[in-house]
Amino acid sequence: MTLFAALLTRSCIKFKSLHQLASVSSSSSLQSLDAAPNYIKLITGMQNSASSGNINQSLQYFNFISNNIPDKPTIYDYNAMLNCYLKSNAVGLNGIFALQMEMIRLGLQPNLPTFNTLLKGLNIVGELKVAFWVVLNMRKFGFIPSFHVLSTVFKGFLDSVDSVELVEAISVLELMLGFGYVPTEPKAILLVNRLSQRGMVNDAWLVFFKLLGKGCFGNFQSCYFYNPMLWGLCKSGRVTEALGLFCFVTKKGLVHNVCSYTALVYGFSTKELFRDAFRFLKIMEADSGCYPNVKTYTTIIKSLCDNGRVKASLSLLGEMEKKGCVPDIVTYNIIIRALSTENMVDQLCNLYEILYEKGIPPDRYTATALSGLVKKGSLEVALDRIRDIVLSGVSIDAAVYNVYLHCLCYAREPDELLVLVRSMIRDGIEPNNITFNTILKCFCEEKTLDAAMEFFEWVDWPEKGPDLVSFNTILSKACKLGDSLTVQKVVDLMEHEGVKLNVVGFTCLMQYFGNVGSVSDCLKVFEHMVIDGPRPSVVTVNVLMVCLCKNGEVEAGCRVFNNLKTYGLWPDSRSYDILMRVARNRKKDFLVDDLSRKFSLESRSWIMNRV
Repeated sequence: MTLFAALLTRSCIKFKSLHQLASVSSSSSLQSLDAAPNYIKLITGMQNSASSGNINQSLQYFNFISNNIPDKPTIYDYNAMLNCYLKSNAVGLNGIFALQMEMIRLGLQPNLPTFNTLLKGLNIVGELKVAFWVVLNMRKFGFIPSFHVLSTVFKGFLDSVDSVELVEAISVLELMLGFGYVPTEPKAILLVNRLSQRGMVNDAWLVFFKLLGKGCFGNFQSCYFYNPMLWGLCKSGRVTEALGLFCFVTKKGLVHNVCSYTALVYGFSTKELFRDAFRFLKIMEADSGCYPNVKTYTTIIKSLCDNGRVKASLSLLGEMEKKGCVPDIVTYNIIIRALSTENMVDQLCNLYEILYEKGIPPDRYTATALSGLVKKGSLEVALDRIRDIVLSGVSIDAAVYNVYLHCLCYAREPDELLVLVRSMIRDGIEPNNITFNTILKCFCEEKTLDAAMEFFEWVDWPEKGPDLVSFNTILSKACKLGDSLTVQKVVDLMEHEGVKLNVVGFTCLMQYFGNVGSVSDCLKVFEHMVIDGPRPSVVTVNVLMVCLCKNGEVEAGCRVFNNLKTYGLWPDSRSYDILMRVARNRKKDFLVDDLSRKFSLESRSWIMNRV
């Protein structure tokens, strides 16, 4: 393989002939030269052409010199031409390739400035892999790349967001260490940080120990060098390895900072090893230089909340404040979300009041954290506080408005929804599908189907149009009411928009056929799902059983129930209730007792599997 084979494989340029490219016959400027060529004038013209980005004309000068002046041009002339081209505004890989091919054609031997200039050009056009290949081949010509050259290529790979090129950066590092070069601390820290952020912790370890094995540890005693690895290990659940690294660097005499301890606190907390997390918290409190900060405490509080230990998080919040560490709005939002999810209304209201007492204004994340109250039925509490946040003038986004709309929907105030959307648009916030789907759901529940359909067609949906949730919302309402015209209209619209029915949509259609008494069509839809998909859910089967039982096909309903497991499904309480209700109405006590016994056994098994 020739020295510049990599350039050849990377370039898309196609030349009919290098002689055509370098032909002097087409150059009016060369035709006007005297019979006795002036070497200085030719070199000046060549460099000026290269500086302007005119590769063709520059090579014509170069070729003319080789044909008319003995022992010219030299490699130094070539280097000057290449360097001038790199200063132009038209630098590209094709141009660099053309210059290199002409050097090879004339048999010029590259020297060290040739390589350095070429690497500079490859770095300009972003061809880092080719540059690294050229660096590897410099040794074949007896040259050792300088620290500056390798450092430039190394930095180029570091600036990339591609994980593959980060691996290439490790290869460059190995080459640097092989030549006895040690990268600067900021670049080494950046490499470890980038690798750790992308979850490439093993590669970060490799870099760490390569530097350690070359006796470079004394150059990298900053905690900023190994902290990214601690965080990377802890975030990937490898807290034991993180602890091992922590102890290792401690034995080496390195001084940790708050971030080092916080990484381990995070690792232990996410693994629910709260005893170890609190032990490290105590160690930090004993070290005046690494006293826990807001992030440290918030890390444990979040993990406690995620594990449902909300009271413990409130206790830690109080302890945090007693020790002079003032929580910020992030800490409060995490606890507010947990209190909201657990519907601990009194504690949430007290905490909300503390925010105002401390002069910490709620933000948009506070509003979204209150969404749990809506699901738990504490509408008034959620609605009052979200309304206050919206009216307070803080920066809010579509997510806050969507939670607000959700509250109004649960509060059965459909008319206020459109007023809020207009306010939202007036504030420069674009509604999204969640916004419109929330309103559509409210219209379907609180208004007529005609009103819901009118809204559906009136809305200026985002670019991709209504989504599957939008169609299913209106389809479900139409199917429950048995409105065949609207059902057909929605199905046609879905086909027009290229939206396929999912299990929810097919289940709605089965419910429609059951409501209108078309058992055969209901069975056809179910058969289609079993054969072609989507796979039916237990809700789908329950709808089928209701349809069969409602239309007097009780035995068929029992067969569907008994065959549930063949569909990969398990009956739920609704499944039992459907058949037991029919059995009671028909006074089939034996069937009622049999279903009750099976339900009791299923319930016991379900509980045991969760213990």
